[in-house]
Amino acid sequence: MKILLSIIGAAMVWTSLPAAEPLRIKLFPEGTPSSNGLETTPETVDERGYYFSVSDPELEVFLPDAATATGQAVLVVPGGGYEKVCVTYEGYKTAEWLNARGIAAMVLKYRMPNGHPQTVLEDGAQAMRVIRRNAAQWNVDPRNIGAMGFSAGGHFVSTLITGYPDKETRPDFAVLVYPVISMDYSSARSRENLLGAASEDILSCDRHSTHKRVHEDMPEVLLALCDNDKTVVPEHSLLFYKALKQHGIKAEMHIYPAGGHGFWMRERYRYGKETYGTILRWIEQHKTKRTTK
Repeated sequence: MKILLSIIGAAMVWTSLPAAEPLRIKLFPEGTPSSNGLETTPETVDERGYYFSVSDPELEVFLPDAATATGQAVLVVPGGGYEKVCVTYEGYKTAEWLNARGIAAMVLKYRMPNGHPQTVLEDGAQAMRVIRRNAAQWNVDPRNIGAMGFSAGGHFVSTLITGYPDKETRPDFAVLVYPVISMDYSSARSRENLLGAASEDILSCDRHSTHKRVHEDMPEVLLALCDNDKTVVPEHSLLFYKALKQHGIKAEMHIYPAGGHGFWMRERYRYGKETYGTILRWIEQHKTKRTTK
């Protein structure tokens, strides 16, 4: 086992999880398609339950009660500046929130790029394959699978929805919450974690600024952010929304007055009821009715 847990860290992870233990599934049981250079670095979990130095990605699958299941599922991608996976609020609490509404949630513990940006699309595409190939046994409609990302996880999801390699790996809808989009506006640390030695290269930065990768065959997108976010400034979402509209993609963008960065599922966030209701409405309106034989 690569994961090293302190007693305190293990307790924090346990209390962060929803009531039911998730199914844990390795994305690449036969080995990852490329290296992120961290295979010999022990994966760790800090006192908040955040994962560091991930090189063996996993899905943590949280399924709602069968009696209330809607058939929808969401791939949930927490943030963390591409140096950690912040699974507490943006992962496990999100899964609990979705499950309570009959929606399956698959929280992705993805590889840290560590200067190997190809790992983002590799992990995202494989996560979608795993979900769709297991849809029947998880009581999920394969036509009702979206993706939701936060901060750097928003960049991850925007990379997936702009660069998915085939129909099987294309999410049916997307939600981006305070997402990183442009390398021009991202923090130097996040950019370095993603691009490594190429973090100052203009062509590499352009290639991974996802508003420049928008195209007509993308899923519909909702963006949610706060006007006073100083960490991931609103320009990220504004650029992406503008590109979506230029390419005829149906989209919504909601900018709330205050809440800063990382407001998701925090008690201090005063616009929670409005924000969560809007996102739930967006997810539910993308539900495709199941057909019966």
